[in-house]
Amino acid sequence: LKCKNQKCKNHLNQILVKTYPYPFEINKAEEYEMQQFSLLCKPRDLRVTELLKAASNEDFPLKPKFGGYSTDYPDVFFVNITKDIIFFIYDDRGCEVIALDFKRIRHLYEKYHDWVEEYKCM
Repeated sequence: LKCKNQKCKNHLNQILVKTYPYPFEINKAEEYEMQQFSLLCKPRDLRVTELLKAASNEDFPLKPKFGGYSTDYPDVFFVNITKDIIFFIYDDRGCEVIALDFKRIRHLYEKYHDWVEEYKCM
């Protein structure tokens, strides 16, 4: 992320990194690892539009883009810890909105029901 102000640069020093064994069953999985980067911040601290564009552009020769020339690119999850909602745009085809309590996102399903393939209420 490019930061335009000092406040954002201070947030970059607060990025947490965790490393895990590679979670998928592939040949030589032990040679790989998975890393999780997280940053506790406010939406105004991020260039959200640029992040969403980068996630959408991964399968195309468009910019902005994550990572460069790698065939694998990061999954970016926006987590609202005050509302217990997760937003994940996986590529240009769509996204997932997940909530701990379905009532928090019911209005999305009601408004965009034609766009939703299926959902489960628990």
